[in-house]
Amino acid sequence: MEELISVQNVSFRYQEEHPYVLKDVGLSVQKGEWLAIVGHNGSGKSTLARLLNGLLLPEKGDVLVEGFNSRDEESIWEIRRRVGIVFQNPDNQFVGTSVQDDVAFGLENSGMPREKMLERISESVKKVRMEDFLDQEPHRLSGGQKQRVAIAGIIALRPSIVILDEATSMLDPAGRKEVLQTMRELKEEEGMTVISITHDLEEAARADRIIVMNAGEVIDEGLPVDVFKKGDMLEKIGLDLPFPLQVQRALREKGYDFEKLTLSQEELVNELWTLQLKS
Repeated sequence: MEELISVQNVSFRYQEEHPYVLKDVGLSVQKGEWLAIVGHNGSGKSTLARLLNGLLLPEKGDVLVEGFNSRDEESIWEIRRRVGIVFQNPDNQFVGTSVQDDVAFGLENSGMPREKMLERISESVKKVRMEDFLDQEPHRLSGGQKQRVAIAGIIALRPSIVILDEATSMLDPAGRKEVLQTMRELKEEEGMTVISITHDLEEAARADRIIVMNAGEVIDEGLPVDVFKKGDMLEKIGLDLPFPLQVQRALREKGYDFEKLTLSQEELVNELWTLQLKS
């Protein structure tokens, strides 16, 4: 697979007298994958997100995005054009008085001609199913709708990589499902690369690959099924296992013999049916 991002021995601290938030971090992001970066609050994952699109610069090491090094002043805008971030609180991202104005903001700043800009706005709001809300005031939208507008504003700029920085943590279950489904559709339709920064392991379980962070370091990475085999390690650093995995663990202690780990409710139901048929 093609490597889009390479983080090479990166360390970062916010002030010289403060401890390092990130310590010798190394990782890569492949084109077209959904990568989940998980860790409890204070693990450094959100700081890493800001390093990935040049909002912060590493004190040591290098961050390369499609070959552009964030340390190079001439490259930083190319990096920001390629990496878009959807933050935790959508209200903090709105700058326009209507959905259309808000989606247009980044395009206007890039100097895009009006005719092309209107075309991009139309395309992006349709992709997130918000075309009927163009004249709506953002503060009147639901949480899930607000995040979809934030996503529309990012994808209108056509980045190759989108970072969801705890983008679903303030949403109710319906809103969370709505936003994640939208991003999955965009990933499949547009070949977009998605990096999900989260402490929600149920969300991470659906990723292509997981990186686990603790105290500013990468402590594990791999396929979800391989990472979740180390449930004790995840709980030790303060992460809650996905509910289907908790149920499976409790049933194993009761003597039930499952063939594989269940990371979703559907997998758990299927495994329970299999056990029932065997009995």
